Amino acid sequence: MIKPFSDFDQNEWFLLISLAIAYTTVFRLPRLFPKSIALLIGLFSISLAKGADHTLGVAPLDYYDTNEIPVFDVSDFATWFLYPAAGYLYIYFYHRLRIAGPAIPVYVLVGSALGVCFELLSVKFQVFTYKEWNPGYSFIVYLLAQSATILFFTLTKHWFFKGRISR
Repeated sequence: MIKPFSDFDQNEWFLLISLAIAYTTVFRLPRLFPKSIALLIGLFSISLAKGADHTLGVAPLDYYDTNEIPVFDVSDFATWFLYPAAGYLYIYFYHRLRIAGPAIPVYVLVGSALGVCFELLSVKFQVFTYKEWNPGYSFIVYLLAQSATILFFTLTKHWFFKGRISR
């Protein structure tokens, strides 16, 4: 069950502003790939993020909380919508900039560093509350997640254009 907002304060404002910026950016960019691929990228991104959150942010590990209270509320649910936009933008620029070969690890490293920076800003606004977590762990998680997202996109694009996924 989703509880209503505990208090509407800085973390909810930060989240709403982040969502507005992310989705305004997503919808204003020219479309580079079919909507089905964009939807799959979004679903993959949220699956990775929520999988990590439900592994690392709950018992028995319980390294951090989403938002300022350890119970699930509306603002926790709202954070879920950041992940598809972030994943889409990550792949959008990967594809748009034609990242290939030795530039791929550099792109993953830069993307992971930017992810940690945004996470630290989120911690400042209490979107995440660290318990036994630190940004170094996040960097490793981002390296894995962003590499997996590029692999997923590459395979999805290959299957799509080979006619294995119905358009």
